[in-house]
Amino acid sequence: MPRNHRIVRARRGRRYLVAVLAAAGLFTAQGTAWADAPAFATHVEYGTGGAPVSVRVADFDEDGNADQVTANYDDATVSVLLGNGDGTFDTKTDYGVGSIPDGVEVGDYDKDGNLDLVTANTGDNTVSVLLGNGDGTFDTKTDYGTGTSPYKVETGDFDEDTNPDLAVSNIEDNTVSVLSGNGDGTFDTKVDYGTGTWPYGVTVGDFDEDANLDLVVSNVGDNTVSVLLGNGDGTFDTKTDYGTGAQPSRVVLADFDGDTNVDVAVANLEDATVSVLLGNGDGTLDTKTDYGTDADPISLETADLDGDSALDLMTANAGGASVSVLPGNGDGTFATKADFGVDSTPFSVAVGDFNKDGRPDVTTANLSPATVSVLLNTTTP
Repeated sequence: MPRNHRIVRARRGRRYLVAVLAAAGLFTAQGTAWADAPAFATHVEYGTGGAPVSVRVADFDEDGNADQVTANYDDATVSVLLGNGDGTFDTKTDYGVGSIPDGVEVGDYDKDGNLDLVTANTGDNTVSVLLGNGDGTFDTKTDYGTGTSPYKVETGDFDEDTNPDLAVSNIEDNTVSVLSGNGDGTFDTKVDYGTGTWPYGVTVGDFDEDANLDLVVSNVGDNTVSVLLGNGDGTFDTKTDYGTGAQPSRVVLADFDGDTNVDVAVANLEDATVSVLLGNGDGTLDTKTDYGTDADPISLETADLDGDSALDLMTANAGGASVSVLPGNGDGTFATKADFGVDSTPFSVAVGDFNKDGRPDVTTANLSPATVSVLLNTTTP
């Protein structure tokens, strides 16, 4: 399978052919419930760099407004769009990263109080770290080696030294690379751990409640998620795999049933579902339950969109030009989807309060038109 062709976007019937698949805040309502289902204003677009495939939300210029950053697959950049606090965004500013960036994450890697960026670069087997200046601008990138074809990147303190570390999913060599941070914006040489086949997404949580961070990776090639329990010293145990739907992509963690245990949700690209695997608090997961979405869900996020204090799920649907919202019932189950239109080929979804009204809004990174679509939450209290 050819390197650097992570997604073959050829339509066959109702799905995309996949050859090798090339933190926003978590909103929970406290107190007043709003309504049975969320509502959104018509989407509004803002330009990005070429072929944005990942979007994250954070306050990069420290003005109290939510900003956006996208990783742009075609032109080896990230685009930063500063928010105005009224739901609108300024024109993008681009910064160079490594070749074919497929994922972007946010953290304070040099511990100066300013948010920094990291991208996973499929084309040159690196992560690029861009240190932030606290005014919405970023320094020139520094690159660090990963496994082969890194796809997504996540941040956590795996060795409990208070310095943020990195975990990177490597789609071609079936590993996750862990790079320990030094607290000054630099990272040590990677250490690799085995995953399932074609690992796509990676995220961090404490599945066995031992206060050590663990990893979960979604594996497109064998329809599983791999859980790697952490030892608290930066090392991880051998993976345990759990079944998902067909071609799992983005994976998120939260407590969906209110039992204080970490649960897993993953978007399944081929069969247009989300799989929910409830956690038992001992590092194990229950068998999946699937919920339908629109066509080709390739990204996933969670937030309380309807204000009922139960977490909901939302997918970005590359084949449907839509976001599917699955309202949560608070017991680990989810209601039937509601779809909301966005620009074409949305490849990533994120959440932030863009107009500062207390309601979580939604943004998607849209591959073909090179835009982000902003959907302001209009749910009535």
